[in-house]
Amino acid sequence: MSIKVTLLGSAVSHWGEDPWARGSWSLIGRHGSPQDRIALGMPVHDRLRIAGEATHPTRAGMTHGAFEQGRAAAAWAIERGHTEIVVVGAGMAGLGAARLLDDHWLEVEIWEARDRIGGRTAGVEVAGGAFDLGANWLQQYDENVLARLAERFGLRTVVTDFTDPMVLTGERFPGGIEDDVRKRLAAAAPDASIADVLDDWLREPAPWSAAEIHRFVDAEIVMDTGAPLSWLSARHGFEPGVGEGDRWIAGGYRLLTEHLAKGLRIRLDRRVDRILVADDGILVIKDDPVLGESSKRADAVIVTAPVPVLAAGAIAFDPPLPEPHRAALSRLGAGRVEKVVLRFAERFWPEHGYYRVHGPADTCISEWLDATAADGTPTLVGLFAGDWLDTLWTGTDEQIAARATEIFRNAVPAPR
Repeated sequence: MSIKVTLLGSAVSHWGEDPWARGSWSLIGRHGSPQDRIALGMPVHDRLRIAGEATHPTRAGMTHGAFEQGRAAAAWAIERGHTEIVVVGAGMAGLGAARLLDDHWLEVEIWEARDRIGGRTAGVEVAGGAFDLGANWLQQYDENVLARLAERFGLRTVVTDFTDPMVLTGERFPGGIEDDVRKRLAAAAPDASIADVLDDWLREPAPWSAAEIHRFVDAEIVMDTGAPLSWLSARHGFEPGVGEGDRWIAGGYRLLTEHLAKGLRIRLDRRVDRILVADDGILVIKDDPVLGESSKRADAVIVTAPVPVLAAGAIAFDPPLPEPHRAALSRLGAGRVEKVVLRFAERFWPEHGYYRVHGPADTCISEWLDATAADGTPTLVGLFAGDWLDTLWTGTDEQIAARATEIFRNAVPAPR
C-alpha cells in the first residue's frame, strides 16, 4: 500500500550554480595536502589576507573553522597596526573578522556580493518555519566557539546522532570497515585519488564484499564531500571532524548570523572585482556597468570568498597572488551537496532523527534530518550528493522537491 503525503511547502538549494559559492565546502584534491590550506591563509605582503574555512588546517569545511580563521585574520590586521579594513564577504569568516575589528574600535566595512549576509549559511522560510539551505549543524559542539555564542544568545539546539542513522534502503555496512578504509587511504601514493585506492581494493575486496565497500564509501565519503572520487586526494580528501556531538539550531543559523552582524557596516550587493595593492594602501574596486566604477581605499583587506570563487578568477588581484597561494588554489576545490527542505501536513515516517537512503546505483546517496523538533510541524531536511544530482536537480524547484519527496516516501516501509 502506497503512502499518501501532503506537502505544505518546500525549498531547494543550488550551491553548484551559485556564482559566489560554486560548490559546498572546501576539499583537498589528489595533488594537494593540508599544507595548501595553511599556505592559502598566509598573509600576502602586509595588507592582504585570505581567510575562511578552506584555510583552517583542522576545522576545514565547518562554520566554526571559518569563524576562527576570520578572527585570526582580524588579529593579524590589528597587530600590523591597520586602522581601516575592508572585509570581502559576509559569511561566518567575514562576520568573525569584522566583529573582532569592530570590538577594537577600528574602521571596518564588509562588502558582500549577495543581497543577504551569511555566505554559505542561508536561512529560508518554508510554510511558516525557519530552516537552513546551507550549513546546518554546529559541529564538534564541545569545542565549537559558535556553539558557545549560541548558548550565550539563548538559542535552542537539537542533537543529531550521525553514528546511528536509520538505513531505509540497503543494508548497514560493517562497523569495522572504516578502520580498513582509512588505513588503505593513508598508505596510498601521495598523488593517488580515492578512486585509485577503491579500484585496487575492489579487485580483492575480502574480507568485505564489494557491496559493503560501496555502501561505506557512498555514505561516508561521497555524502561528506559531494566530489568525484577520482579528484579527491586519497591521503587527505576524507577529512575527520563531522559527527562529533553535532547539533542544529532550531530556527536556523540566521539567528546566529543576525546577532554577529548587529552594528556592523555591511554593504550588500557590493561585488568586488579587483583588489589593487600599493605601498600606501589597498584599493578595493567594484565595476558597475550602469553606475560606473566605484572604489574604497583601505589599509588592509581580508578576503573570505570560497576557494572555487577565487580559483575562477572572480576577483582580480594586482599584483597577482604569490605562487604558493595560486598553487594552493589549484589543489583545493569543492564538491557539491544540495539540500531540500520539505514540510508536510503529517508525519509518514518512523521517528528516529536521522535517515539514510541509498540509491539504485553507486554514489546515489541522500541523508535526511527529521527537523520536526523545530516547531512541531513534520519536516524533513534532505541532503543529496553523487550521481543522483544529475537527474534530480533539473527543472523547477517544485519539481525537484516532488522528486525528493518520492525518493524518501518510497524508501519508508509501507504501514502494515
